[in-house]
Amino acid sequence: MTAAVATTTGAPAPGRTPGLFTSLLRRPAAVVPAAVLLVIVIACAAAGLLAPYSATAGDLAHPLAGPSTAHLLGTDQLGRDVLSRLMYGGLPTLLYSLEAVVAALVVGVPLGLLSGSAGGWIDRTLMQLVDIGMSAPGMVIILVVVSVFQGEVQLAMIALGLLSVPALARNIRGAAVAVRHELFVDAARVSGLPPLRIVFRHILPRVRGPVLVQATLLTAMSLLVTTGLAFLGFGVAPPQPTWGSMTSDAAQVLSASPWMLIGAGGVTGCTVLCLGLLGDAIRDAMVGAWAGEPVRSRTATVTADPAARADEPAQPDPAALLSLRGLTVSFRRGDQDVPIARGIDLDILAGETVGLVGESGCGKTSVARAIVGLPRGGGHVTAGRIVFGGQDVTALSPAELRRFRGAQVALVSQEPITALDPTCRIGTLLGRAVRAHARISRREVRERVLELLRMVRLPDPEHVARLYPHEMSGGMAQRVAIARALAGRPRLLVADEPTSALDVTLQSEILELLRSLREETGMAILIITHDWGVVADLCDRSVVMYAGQIAEQGPVEDLFRRPAHPYTGMLLASHPSTAMGDGPVADRALLTAIPGSIPPLGEWPVGCRFGDRCPHAVADCLSGPVQLLDVGKEHRSRCLRSAHLLEGPLT
Repeated sequence: MTAAVATTTGAPAPGRTPGLFTSLLRRPAAVVPAAVLLVIVIACAAAGLLAPYSATAGDLAHPLAGPSTAHLLGTDQLGRDVLSRLMYGGLPTLLYSLEAVVAALVVGVPLGLLSGSAGGWIDRTLMQLVDIGMSAPGMVIILVVVSVFQGEVQLAMIALGLLSVPALARNIRGAAVAVRHELFVDAARVSGLPPLRIVFRHILPRVRGPVLVQATLLTAMSLLVTTGLAFLGFGVAPPQPTWGSMTSDAAQVLSASPWMLIGAGGVTGCTVLCLGLLGDAIRDAMVGAWAGEPVRSRTATVTADPAARADEPAQPDPAALLSLRGLTVSFRRGDQDVPIARGIDLDILAGETVGLVGESGCGKTSVARAIVGLPRGGGHVTAGRIVFGGQDVTALSPAELRRFRGAQVALVSQEPITALDPTCRIGTLLGRAVRAHARISRREVRERVLELLRMVRLPDPEHVARLYPHEMSGGMAQRVAIARALAGRPRLLVADEPTSALDVTLQSEILELLRSLREETGMAILIITHDWGVVADLCDRSVVMYAGQIAEQGPVEDLFRRPAHPYTGMLLASHPSTAMGDGPVADRALLTAIPGSIPPLGEWPVGCRFGDRCPHAVADCLSGPVQLLDVGKEHRSRCLRSAHLLEGPLT
């Protein structure tokens, strides 16, 4: 099997992401409706050049004629060409709709942004006004406007736009509130940026998606209202056509000639449908721009990276519960896949606890979430295999993957509170998880929920089951998250920094809980952590990652006493729990910091990726890829100087 990754020279520059237009062009769901709308708009705008006949030219010898080569959509009661009238009538119809949309956006978007970003009494006052506006009878007001102003549809459409402001402002306000509490907005405030600049430079780009989606929906709604008013006789005076007036004419002769209604109603329905589809595509594209577009790839692509050939993956270990071979997880950047973890070989035995250690950004969480089939932020598997219990996870269909999650592998995330639905009681949350994996009665579900709460050592399970997430402490929430992960009786639990958000006492309790659950259920545990104390307390083996590669792996005791990679030794030396302990770093009374930082994605060096930070690097370390070398029983290191490092401190 050949591992496939993007070469470092071909990787796009950091920060380069596809724009909205580029993302839409890659989506057939956006291209098709946009192309249809473009054709309709061009045909209507250039009707004087493209229409085969004028809008009023009639042929009294052929009234209500069916489709023919001379008249593709037939003729109306006066022998006028239906296709030509649709083209001429489309421009005023579309312009009326555009007036309503512009009026709504000009007023609604600033109000929504102001309400969502300001908060406080401004938000409360504006939302009270919005509630009043949403109670107004919109259609009645529009009919009054066209009646009082003698058919002035322009005023009616502006009124429609203003009547749409409350709903639009509420939607924009909801999106702005969510963004207002993001850390980058707080950082902008702390840095002293003026409020208007924060709104337009930081908040507005994040709510642009909802704005565009609402604009397409408003256009569709305005088009239907315009057509309805013209159907009732308001708008352009005959004999000039609009889609609504043509629909009215077709309804009068429906029994004699249905072709008129098919033409007039069809173009209206097609336009509304395309606007709705385009709005959905814009929403999906905006989500992809900010959160990444998850893609699953099962085909490896051979590249010119020599490291891809140096780490040819071996066959999965049949004795292992989980076996990763040549796993590469990448993120989409522009038109290329940029790997964040490459060539990962890892085995986890049944009942074993393995710790995954490394600095932030080294690929730990990406590898762990790939195992569960839930890569985050557009991450996807581009090469390698994930074999669990003899089954290739990368080959599973979406339905099979849903059954695999929870029943075979479960995930406990870092932030327990954010992982629990705040609108549901704990009993309901756990009950849903239980029913997802077993068809049992309601009574059995409740018994299983209480059993899970007892398994995670929560006192008074009946009381806890009635609580909401916000009524629990962080330690209780983490126990509930673990209980939910156990609902499907998984064979492997992936715990992503389960103690980082807890205080020292709660950390110890959670670690003891995980240890006891492993002994009671026999499940294996993969724990992602920065804390060597957690590794020493809970794990049998440890895997150290750096810049998307495994730097060292082996039994925990070997890594603590005889680290065979400079990165492992420097990590241990920089941790308070080990700096004063036994082993090769025991004589360092002061904590040491590792100089430099992890190389950015797409800029990994050809040689040892730790070389520019390593005090022991030599020329050979930087000249080419470094493979994992056996340095002891089940102990491997990606360092050319491992043997010398194990003999004693290098100079």
